Amino acid sequence: MTKIEAVIFDMDGLMFDTEVLYYEANRIVAKKNNLIYTWEFHEKYIGISDVEFHKELYLNYEIKQAETFIKESGQALLEHVEINGLRKKKGLIELLDYLESKKIKKIVASSSIKSLVSLFLEKEKLTSYFDAVIGGDEVSRAKPSPEIYEKAWLKTDVPKEKTIVLEDSLNGIRASYDAHIPVIMVPDLILPTSEAKEKTVAILDDLIAVKTFIEQQNN
Repeated sequence: MTKIEAVIFDMDGLMFDTEVLYYEANRIVAKKNNLIYTWEFHEKYIGISDVEFHKELYLNYEIKQAETFIKESGQALLEHVEINGLRKKKGLIELLDYLESKKIKKIVASSSIKSLVSLFLEKEKLTSYFDAVIGGDEVSRAKPSPEIYEKAWLKTDVPKEKTIVLEDSLNGIRASYDAHIPVIMVPDLILPTSEAKEKTVAILDDLIAVKTFIEQQNN
């Protein structure tokens, strides 16, 4: 790799500890409505867009059940965030401050809808760090399609070889790899697979390690 001049961030499970939060909100609402919602089901859809996830709900539940589930789980999530805030991933602020000091461009490319991404960034006072935000509702094909990373990269004005994507999901890694943008995995709930190891330039424990990686790369 050459000097890194732009970093594209996934959000869920990478910037914020949201995957467990999503699961708990979904599980509670499912139980309330006498629906089955297992971790095994949830895990299959980590990293895909809200739109694609909702399609799966309509395939697994009756239409009215799916509509109620989507509405109530969204409300439960927002209520939790409003009361408790979000838990930022270890090293996030240190990494953002470092990138800011070095004038390295920063983009968020999340499978979540843009309004939710923007809400989370505003809630945690992180909006000003980022040059652009791309939400899952702004692309026609969800991860593992490379579309979202292609669109995010166009916001950087930096060559792909000088851009790095930070991801925690295999779908996100596939998307970045197929977009021909180098990707680092920072595992969250899903352990690295042989495919993840093959398609990443590094697998690092946390965002502090990412900061060190970029420092070394740019020296």
